[in-house]
This record gives sequence, structure tokens and C-alpha cells, in this order.
Amino acid sequence: MTNMKCKSLFFFQVVLITVLMFGLTSCESKKSDNPLLDTQWSGLAKIPQETEVVLKFSKDKLDVLLGDKVIENMNYSLNNGEITIVKNSGGTPCNAGTTGKYKYEIIGENLVMTFISDECTARIKSLQGVIYKKHEVKK
Repeated sequence: MTNMKCKSLFFFQVVLITVLMFGLTSCESKKSDNPLLDTQWSGLAKIPQETEVVLKFSKDKLDVLLGDKVIENMNYSLNNGEITIVKNSGGTPCNAGTTGKYKYEIIGENLVMTFISDECTARIKSLQGVIYKKHEVKK
């Protein structure tokens, strides 16, 4: 009977370890699905003259900050190295709902977005070719 208990306990431990390992790897993979999540990047956007702004990414929202003030609010999604941006509100001449698509690359501490398509030419000028540098998120 004790041999049966040992086998049952061993089987239970193997199942428990497997479940825990799966849980840890699935949490890790969810975080790595969005490398922009909870990050901030500063750069000189052309709006229309070069002005330092901060791109602040949360779960599916992108705020553009000038100092501490949000000047543009957008939603974003990522897919295969591309970012799709949809304007919600803000001071640029883009209409709410305009969509842009860019290839994005994180190279070390830099974020670079390359134009694919955009319904708003003003946004193209502020994103295309600008190197945004990662900086610490203020908690």
C-alpha cells in the first residue's frame, strides 16, 4: 500500500510541476508578445518643427506627451513587427479614426518606425525616420 501511495504522490508532483511550468511559460510569453507594453520613448518629432515628445505605451493605448501634457491619444496593435495606430483625440491635424501602419524595430535602447501606410500625412512626418530613445517609466 505504501508503494502505491509513493507512486500516486510522485504522479501528483509531476502533474503539479508540469502545470506550474506551463503557467510560468504562458505568463512569460504573453509579456513578450508586446515588447512596447508599459514603455516610454523620447524623440524629436517634427510637429511641424522638431519638438521633443514622449511616446507612452500601455496595454493598447499610445499617448504622445509634450512635457507632462498628453497632446495625442491613440490606440495601437502589434502584428508581425508592424504597429497599427488609430487616432482617438489630440491636437494634430489628423482626424479621429485615421489609421497608420508602420514597421517597428527595437534596436538596443532605440525604437524606430518605418512608414508602410498612413491616412494622416502629419503623423508620417512625426514618426518616419525619428529615433526614439527608451527612458525610465515614471511610476
